Amino acid sequence: MSYLSEAKDAAGVNVMELGAQVMAQGGPGSWTQLRQILGLWLRLRGFKAEEYYTYGLWRRDLPANFLREFQTAGVRKAFNDALVMPERGHPKEVLKDKVATETILRARGLPVTRTLAAYGPATDDPGIRHLSDAADIARWLSDPAHLPAFGKPRFDSFARGAAAITGSDSAGNLHFLNGREVPALALGAEIEADWARGYLFQPFYRCDAALRAHVGAAMASIRICTLRTDRGIEPWYAVIRIPAQKAMHDGDAKGPRIWGLIDCDSGRVLRLAELRDPMAGPITHVFNPDTPFLGTTLPHWPQAMAACLAGHEAFEGHGIIGWDVFLTEEGALLNEANDNPGHVYQVAAGRGLRNPDLEPAYQRALAHARAINAADGVSQPR
Repeated sequence: MSYLSEAKDAAGVNVMELGAQVMAQGGPGSWTQLRQILGLWLRLRGFKAEEYYTYGLWRRDLPANFLREFQTAGVRKAFNDALVMPERGHPKEVLKDKVATETILRARGLPVTRTLAAYGPATDDPGIRHLSDAADIARWLSDPAHLPAFGKPRFDSFARGAAAITGSDSAGNLHFLNGREVPALALGAEIEADWARGYLFQPFYRCDAALRAHVGAAMASIRICTLRTDRGIEPWYAVIRIPAQKAMHDGDAKGPRIWGLIDCDSGRVLRLAELRDPMAGPITHVFNPDTPFLGTTLPHWPQAMAACLAGHEAFEGHGIIGWDVFLTEEGALLNEANDNPGHVYQVAAGRGLRNPDLEPAYQRALAHARAINAADGVSQPR
């Protein structure tokens, strides 16, 4: 039995179910869907069938320029890698290591989440308690002084293997945020078996109360994407990822998930969209039925943006970074930095990534990376 598979179990896309949903919403029949998916696969490099449903590419009212501006998941890595300057700064592997990233950011005096304990290879941080085996993990988690805590793999992404642990009891069970009771020793054994490269525990950070009233108990992280151009570090876009109602995190989970587009300058929520259901209609409220979330200005926004811009300065070899930011009662905290971010913008904004508002900054970043790589003698990708 797995206790850490919530995100993995929910990550799969059932194309048959989505196809039936499209027909129920007045969309084309199954054979027409198949023909349209095949046509898009031939037309768009890297196109995946699930994107047909995620973005509602079957809709008759799809904006005429959407497909011209749309970026498929299959070209994301090449798009992001074109901005890498390998001879400058830290290699990509550093950003993949959550502990290493945290150490670099903290050394610069930036607000960052704190790892309390870690299983797997020892870290260089004397403030991180090293957990040697399943029994050691269970003992640490059974100490009420260490809870609530949030556990996550040191090197993975998409919230795979993550869990929010709210408490423990005298019977040796841990209590998850989703209401599940888990034997501490069994959880330790699963971590030891599945996450040999490293598993981390940090405090269970909570959203600022004003934000939590709308998004629930689990952390709704902010994705702020920044670019390095000849003008310095520029904010590119910002999105809030709201967890499913009974989820422990904002990654893949059962139930509707809502993403919101945020204005980079003001921190105001401009648009809300339901992932996987582009026909859900306009969304104004999330979990608070009395007060709309749409139009809200998020707390600690200037601090969050300043931290991302300053954090990107620490990674000179990276032209693009997707930051995961927590807006807590204590202020904004940098949680993770992603060197190959998935561009959640397209769902939140309902627009293709390569639109006229975003494209100029990307082209500045691309020209800057090419100039740096040419000076460093690095061959340019085709």
